[in-house]
Amino acid sequence: MRDPARIDEILAALRAAWQESPDLRLGQLIVDAVRPTQPCPEVFHVQDEGLLERLTEYHETMGGAKQVMDSGRN
Repeated sequence: MRDPARIDEILAALRAAWQESPDLRLGQLIVDAVRPTQPCPEVFHVQDEGLLERLTEYHETMGGAKQVMDSGRN
């Protein structure tokens, strides 16, 4: 399992970079930072509001999936 402590460090770096360039969308910032060898238009062009909606749906779905997985361990 990956160390959950990495999350706070990554989020802090992301916050600092985004606050320096607040006009960028989050996907745009990530693609600019990663500099992938292949284009990622779905990530680059996603609007922050759409990403927030999708992340909320993902969290709700994964939260339910985690509960099912955890209940299977008992």
